[in-house]
Amino acid sequence: RMALFGTTKRLRSAISASIGALRARNAVFNLHRFSSESKAGIMVTDTCSERLKKLSEMKEEDVRLRVRVDSGGCSGFQYEFHLEPTKNPLEEGDLKVEENGIVVVVDKESLEFLHGATIDYEQELIGSKFVISSNPNSESACGCGVSFSPKL
Repeated sequence: RMALFGTTKRLRSAISASIGALRARNAVFNLHRFSSESKAGIMVTDTCSERLKKLSEMKEEDVRLRVRVDSGGCSGFQYEFHLEPTKNPLEEGDLKVEENGIVVVVDKESLEFLHGATIDYEQELIGSKFVISSNPNSESACGCGVSFSPKL
């Protein structure tokens, strides 16, 4: 029991240190703040939340972001982002994540590839888009960040 307790204590300490390092990095580089991690293990940045709220205002109806992983792209799998009215019924197996007044939906098959991922919204000179800014399930990604190779 003592060995197990020691291992658990070290694991918690390592997790706390990792979270502390992430928070410090975000503060130092003024990166997007994360909202709290959902029960699905998906994080949504404040930038993503604010953009979804703005899109709902522009469309004059509440919209949600559907995130999917599909085969394709130059690395084997690709991320897909779709806006849909929140009044539409969810599909069977959908997981709904509600954070900061917005809704993100992930289907059960995609959740396997997105657990622990961070959904963000990026604005650049060439355009703006929703992105997966961090995915612990990705071994590598293409240059544009749309496709990835999952860890096996």
